Amino acid sequence: MKRIVVYQSGTGFTAKYADWIAQDLGCEAKEYKNVNPGELAGFDMVIYGGWIFGGMVVGYDKIKACNLSNVVVFGVGMTVPSDEIAEKLSEQNQIPRDRFFYYEGGYNPKKLGIMKKIIVNMVKKSVEKKENKTADDLHTLETFKGADRTNKEAIEALVAYCR
Repeated sequence: MKRIVVYQSGTGFTAKYADWIAQDLGCEAKEYKNVNPGELAGFDMVIYGGWIFGGMVVGYDKIKACNLSNVVVFGVGMTVPSDEIAEKLSEQNQIPRDRFFYYEGGYNPKKLGIMKKIIVNMVKKSVEKKENKTADDLHTLETFKGADRTNKEAIEALVAYCR
């Protein structure tokens, strides 16, 4: 089976997962900007990874527009992985649940542009103002200090699905 991992990474965490997945599947990982969308039809399976922004898998709309028949998607965000989060993101992005995987990435402010930093600071201030912070709120605030929460073992279910 001819596979490719295509990804769009904002701060490097999605790229890390893409590389791990490609290595385990014995295929190539390519950043979306280096892919001609027309070439994707030549693959039996396309694994697409994008970072989560506003509940959306960044760049997935471009892959979806290619009308490929065998696409598996992973999203990388700052939220602790759970079935509830994966279900919500799958639904919001209109990705079949069995073909969507969610991973925790991290936060690297040094790799963010000014507009994204402004948005992140607004979210951070909103969470800081909450009186009764949840465990997820505290986790988010800790992550905003800068963190790499990638986990190579997290890709096992996706790799097994793709095999």
